[in-house]
Amino acid sequence: MGIKEVFKTTKPVIGMMHLMALPTDPKYDPQGGIQKVLNRARADLQALQEGGIDAILFCNEYSIPYLSDVHPVTIACMARIIGELMSEIHVPFGVDVAADPMKTYDLAAAVGADFIRETLCGAYAGNDGISDVRMGEIERHRIEVGCRDILTLATLVPEGARQLAERSIEEVAKTVTFSLAPSALLVYGSTAGSSIDGSLVSRAKTATEIPIFASNGVRADTIEDILSLADGCVVGTWMKQEGKFYNPVDSTRVAELMGKAKAVRGDL
Repeated sequence: MGIKEVFKTTKPVIGMMHLMALPTDPKYDPQGGIQKVLNRARADLQALQEGGIDAILFCNEYSIPYLSDVHPVTIACMARIIGELMSEIHVPFGVDVAADPMKTYDLAAAVGADFIRETLCGAYAGNDGISDVRMGEIERHRIEVGCRDILTLATLVPEGARQLAERSIEEVAKTVTFSLAPSALLVYGSTAGSSIDGSLVSRAKTATEIPIFASNGVRADTIEDILSLADGCVVGTWMKQEGKFYNPVDSTRVAELMGKAKAVRGDL
C-alpha cells in the first residue's frame, strides 16, 4: 500500500513518540524502571491522539548517545511497551530503533508496524563517529523478517552528520530511489527541532517522484510553508510542553499544529 492508503490522508503529519531512556541507556532511571517509561508513553499517546495526529512513530529517542548495534534489551523493552499500548493505538504507527536499521525491521516485524523510519544507505561522519550503512544487507534483512510490504521512510542525509563522499541532494535522492525505491524520502535540519532548508525539499523533488517528507523543524508557525513544499512531515519537539525536547507531549500544541495542517490540506 502507498502513503495515502496507510495514513488515510494526503500530506500526513507523523507525531514522534519519544520513549524515555531504556535499560543500559545512560539516562535510564532504574528506580522508576520500565513502568515509568510505559506510563509516560501512555500519556504521550493519549495527548497525540487527542490532538488529532495522523500517525505515531515510536523511537528510543532518549537513548542518546545512540548505538549502531543496539542492545537486544532495547528492542525487547520497545516491543513490550508497544504491545501493552496496542489496544489504545487508534492511528497508523511506525517504529525507529536509533540508530540500528536491522533491529528497526526486527521490531517492526514483532509489533506489526505500518511503517519504519531509518537511515538505510550512505556513509557519514558526525558526533557518533563514522557510520557506514550497509544498504544491501539491510534490504535483504527486511525481506527475511517479513517486512517486504511495510512503508519505508528513508533518510536522505541524517541530522548532525555529513556525507563522507559529499554529493548533491539531487544525486542522493536519485540513487536512493533507484536502489531502494522507499515509500518516502526524509529531509532533515542540522539538529533535532531545527528548521529544514525548504530549498532542499524542492531540489530533492526534482530528482525523484517518490514523496519527500520534512523530518524535523516542524512547528505551528512553519507547518503551512513546509506542507506547501513537502508531501508530509514528522514532528516531535514542538509538540512537547513549552516546546522542550525532554518534556511530555502537550495535546493543545498538537491540536494547534493539526488545525493548521488540515487547513493546508483542505480537510476542514
